[in-house]
Amino acid sequence: MSEPLDGLRFQVLWSRLISVADEIATTLVKTAFSLIVRDNHDYACALYDSRGVMLAQSTQCTPGQAGSTPSVMRDMLNVYPPETLNDGDVLICNDPWIGAGHAPDVFIATPIFHKGVLAGFACTCAHHVDMGGRLGATDARDVYEEGVIIPVSKLIVEGEQNDELFRLITRNVRTPEKVMGDLRAQISANHVGAEGIRRMMDEFDLTTLTDLSNAVSERSEQALRSAIATLPNGTVSHEVLHEITDDDGQRLKLALRLELIDGTVKLDFTGTSPQVAKPINAVLNITRAYCVFPFIATLCPDLPMNAGAFRPIEIDVPEGTVLNPTYPAPGMYRSLLSYFTVEVIMGALQKLAPEKVMAPSGTYPLWIQKFAGTRDDGREFVTHFNAQGGQGAFHDRDGVTAVVFPGNIASTSVELFEYETPMLVRKRALTPDSGGPGRHRGGLGQETVLETRAPMPIRTALSGGRFHHPASGMEGGSQGSKGEIRINDGAPFPHSDRADLVTGDRVTLRQPGGGGFGPASERDPASVDADLREGYITAAAATSDYAVAVDTVTGRVDMDATRALRAAK
Repeated sequence: MSEPLDGLRFQVLWSRLISVADEIATTLVKTAFSLIVRDNHDYACALYDSRGVMLAQSTQCTPGQAGSTPSVMRDMLNVYPPETLNDGDVLICNDPWIGAGHAPDVFIATPIFHKGVLAGFACTCAHHVDMGGRLGATDARDVYEEGVIIPVSKLIVEGEQNDELFRLITRNVRTPEKVMGDLRAQISANHVGAEGIRRMMDEFDLTTLTDLSNAVSERSEQALRSAIATLPNGTVSHEVLHEITDDDGQRLKLALRLELIDGTVKLDFTGTSPQVAKPINAVLNITRAYCVFPFIATLCPDLPMNAGAFRPIEIDVPEGTVLNPTYPAPGMYRSLLSYFTVEVIMGALQKLAPEKVMAPSGTYPLWIQKFAGTRDDGREFVTHFNAQGGQGAFHDRDGVTAVVFPGNIASTSVELFEYETPMLVRKRALTPDSGGPGRHRGGLGQETVLETRAPMPIRTALSGGRFHHPASGMEGGSQGSKGEIRINDGAPFPHSDRADLVTGDRVTLRQPGGGGFGPASERDPASVDADLREGYITAAAATSDYAVAVDTVTGRVDMDATRALRAAK
């Protein structure tokens, strides 16, 4: 008979769950074939009890995938109830409305049997380099153009692979060795997780994970509710206008009514724009993920993620809107929109607790470029290039520079990108004066120049944003720089688009900077001096934006002249 879950035993078991989840992630990274999983870490790993209730996630996850995992297992069990599963089965699904909002995110779930009884599940979600369809599909009008959709299915049946499904996937993707390699890496990672759970149950004499699951969820829910309760109660509204427009040319709107009531957050998105025939619609799962993320990141950054961590956040998103579209709306680039839920939530929270928020970031929407073609040796390639702009500033510190926020994936290594593709990275550098001026400065954007050296054309899907409306400042701070995509000396792209590159073509990517926080005239001159030394700002910007005098000989801040300059203003 299992021992009771006392304080010490419970904490050891909870820590063990997270450790097993991290083993899953480590195995996935070590065995993955593609750069986007292996090096960008675009994945999530989770453990569940036999009911499909999430117990734990790995400490490295993307918020979008991580926030989608709590409901995935229950949806899979609606298709394959527990009594229909056997030891050795493996489930697969990439349906955007069940998973993380677009076809490249593939979920693999493995039932964990312990002493002949279903104990739980190990599950991984990985962003695959290709799932068929039109490359990038930046102008897709429905989900069918975006790749193969795999409904909840058995990829492996009692230890024997489903050959028909394997052949179907292999036939529909551009680089089957990478896609199938990553799928097998997910299967292997789940196997490691299942073994870890069985060892834990043997070691601690557990016959079920249900009691542990209930305790973990209750503890996490209580922790987040207590943190939310430190915020003042109140109801506020906020809107964000996106630079992408609807079919009538009107800018898309994210409307939010936020209510804080004694440890509960209620988010009502009534008034948000209807879904559009553009690949930026964000299904409810991904919207929920980026609604929960800001509160955990702001209030409980060390809180382990599980089912309980999602309960204090109640969301109401009208069906048929860009944040809860109906099938078959396209959503390949849902990050172009879904990341802005963070901005609209922060804008609403500013009215209740300005010390808890951050200014809008140049890191959203996500800038991620796709390239496909043929290498010199005749082999096909498909890969991604990921580099981002600057995070918005906070009330007490500068924004982080060149970071993927809120996506939480790594930027692409220059060396690995050049190894994967017949392309060269001619430049990658921070852009001076791109961070929004403020008492605390927004994070800097960066400029990257990619040049093709392939003899055959390279197909591309070039995705970014803030081309027309940069990240605004907050509490008197100023906006960051705009984004820009350009091929050679051509005109800047008005929006994300596709293009074909020939030998010698150069793609210039200028990721935008984050917004500043507070009046720039209140920035400590010593901080301005440090920015000058690092090359983050120019002398001209120091004077015009920050009212700081710069010695023309030394290039350093003249403190006496600065005091006089600021006093005169």
